[in-house]
Amino acid sequence: SSKRGRKRNDNLPPSRARDVQRAFRARRAAHLQDLEQRVAELEHENDCLREALHMEPASRPPLGKGPTGKDKP
Repeated sequence: SSKRGRKRNDNLPPSRARDVQRAFRARRAAHLQDLEQRVAELEHENDCLREALHMEPASRPPLGKGPTGKDKP
């Protein structure tokens, strides 16, 4: 693997701090995924409404994936 940083030792007993951090990261990832899905649904709805109202498509670049929006869509 090419992950940076210290190698994780899975033999250590679980600690409350690690459990809290993992739970936070899981909640953050789930929240980000929900937001990405919501944006995709709203953009689709916007496209449909623009088409129904005979408006030109929105002139904005497509958003990427990930926390910065710069990953490939």
